[in-house]
Amino acid sequence: MRMPALLVVLAALALPACGSATGPAPADPGEATPTDHVSLDEGLVGRGLLMQDSPGAAVELCLGPSASSYPPQCGGPTLEGDFSWDQVEAQVEGDVTWTEEPYWVVGRYDPDDGSQGSFTLVRAPSTDPPAGWTAPEPTSVQFPQLCEDPTADVPEVDQVARTAGAGGMTEEQALMELVRTLDGYVSSWVSDGGPTFNVVVSRDPEGARSSIRTVFSGPLCVEQRDLPTEVDVRAAQQALLDRDDLRMTELSSGVSGLLDVGVVVADTVTVEAIHDTVGDWLTPQQVVVRGELQPLRQGS
Repeated sequence: MRMPALLVVLAALALPACGSATGPAPADPGEATPTDHVSLDEGLVGRGLLMQDSPGAAVELCLGPSASSYPPQCGGPTLEGDFSWDQVEAQVEGDVTWTEEPYWVVGRYDPDDGSQGSFTLVRAPSTDPPAGWTAPEPTSVQFPQLCEDPTADVPEVDQVARTAGAGGMTEEQALMELVRTLDGYVSSWVSDGGPTFNVVVSRDPEGARSSIRTVFSGPLCVEQRDLPTEVDVRAAQQALLDRDDLRMTELSSGVSGLLDVGVVVADTVTVEAIHDTVGDWLTPQQVVVRGELQPLRQGS
């Protein structure tokens, strides 16, 4: 069985390019929406590629990201129930059979059946979502400019250039090296449309601005938010990576400053295990847990 292609985006500095950060962007950037715990006793719906490593292997439901290769590399719960490759449009390369297009599946999930669990179909896979069920809208990540006048305190360019260039670096390179050393550094990005560089810190924004202005003369916004530091988010990410029982599909942090954790199913046991694991660094309000399999409700 292939392991899922876990997408890991460690809390990282956004390079100076438009839209260069990742992660969820909730309405309140300081607090995650409480996770709606999923019951494993109810019907679930999900969407993913279908993959079979060899003619005798189990078919797997690939949830979350897939490694771009030919054939793709992915994995997930084994697919049980009434399934035939005749029900879908499949590709074959050597011994591998897979779908290039993701399919919607409806059924029940058993976390105790194999390393990634199993998903038992109650109807044939479809390219369309189940009738009467509305798929969640994907959240688009915004990269806002955090202040009205990012050039209000531009220093003397020549002095900045001398300071930044003392180590043979450009202003941008010096900025990249400096920003992570700021007291309480959370995240940073370049505004949509550029060119303003935005920095979020958990404390002393004026001190952070003064430090940045020694090496950077471009448009700049610095804002204080009650968010975990990048150091704490990285520690929490590593603690989750050290576990092999959470069935994670994605692990990232970006503009929101929150830790985003994708899992196969956000059931109570999984969600509580995630919060217990990261509790030394993050509060539950600073963690977004997303389940790839969602409850099939609304009468479908």
